[in-house]
Amino acid sequence: MAIKVGTRLKLEAGVVAEVVENMDDGQCLQVRYLECPARPADVGTVELCHAQDVIKVLSE
Repeated sequence: MAIKVGTRLKLEAGVVAEVVENMDDGQCLQVRYLECPARPADVGTVELCHAQDVIKVLSE
């Protein structure tokens, strides 16, 4: 719940994403994909991300 908008995260499958909204429920974040090795066309896509998909906080 403490993750702020603008925070960069490392997700599963090597995805790097930036938080665009924190749902404040402790489970979901809305993120924009910045790097998506398996699906490069998804860069820029905004999607919901579950907390269990977060591997590491890269920057706040």
